[in-house]
Amino acid sequence: MRILCVTNMYPSPQRPGSGAFVCQQVEQLRRFGHTVDVIDILGSQSKMNYLRCTLDVVRMTSAVAYDIVHAHYGYSAYPAMFRLRAPLVITLHGTDVIGQSIFERLSTRAVSRFADAVIVVSEELRRRIPGIVIPCGVDLGVFKPYDRDKARARLGWPKDKHIVLFPFDPARPEKRYDLARASVERLVQEGVDAELTTVVNVPNGEMPWCYSAADALLLCSDYEGSPTSIKEALACNRPVVATDVGDVGELLNGIAGTRICPQEAGTIARNLREVFDWSRSSEFRGRAAMARYDQALTVEKIVGVYDDVLSNFKARTVDRRLLRSG
Repeated sequence: MRILCVTNMYPSPQRPGSGAFVCQQVEQLRRFGHTVDVIDILGSQSKMNYLRCTLDVVRMTSAVAYDIVHAHYGYSAYPAMFRLRAPLVITLHGTDVIGQSIFERLSTRAVSRFADAVIVVSEELRRRIPGIVIPCGVDLGVFKPYDRDKARARLGWPKDKHIVLFPFDPARPEKRYDLARASVERLVQEGVDAELTTVVNVPNGEMPWCYSAADALLLCSDYEGSPTSIKEALACNRPVVATDVGDVGELLNGIAGTRICPQEAGTIARNLREVFDWSRSSEFRGRAAMARYDQALTVEKIVGVYDDVLSNFKARTVDRRLLRSG
């Protein structure tokens, strides 16, 4: 299959950590033998880039017979709508559906009606916009555990502290860096030698070392779709403390050494203390629980959607030709 991916989040030299989960999907599609071209909109630099991207979509789909155009994120679907001779698949990731911007939520709902198929990454999103639920996967070949002390030495992190990893941009208010900081400060006040470590825009290949060096991942967001960071941390066999957002309940269900808690600093601090010992326990089974989110399995499901969409698209094309000839 020949696929055109249109996205406003994709790794680049300026943003090496942006949209790593989209890049992993693209790489897995290529490993399966599909040809994938990518248009990275760079919408965060200028909204005019969405207009430029529209011209790129028209140019590329007029020159190449793509089987599928796949847009990641609601805004990305607007340029993708102008594709020629190919069906459109949209994946909605979270903020585009449940974020604080009313305009973004409404525009995502509007554009989704023009898609041949909509994929959503969690059941919570499906309750807002009808779609096929396929959570983003994790590349278990990349995200694997390393020795904690070796990882800390590699990164230059302190050897003896309890490191709480916050792999999100503190400038994004919905990620609640303020709450993460307050929770770790509470631990310090209680005599725990703990430190909150933030990593942003780290290349994908370095993130397994960051997870492996930590004692726990902390997610205290106001909302999420299907947080990839949790899957990556568990694949690296690291405990997780998280608020009950998106599909976190499903991700952590039945995994000893993980906690779901409300957005309250004292409660988060207590749960962090409870999971610290699990980071050094051979009994922690986070990685085993992530087998069902293996990237290869996820992409197989996506290809199944492509097959159905393409079959329906070809059938409609034949019907139109028959109507014109009749």
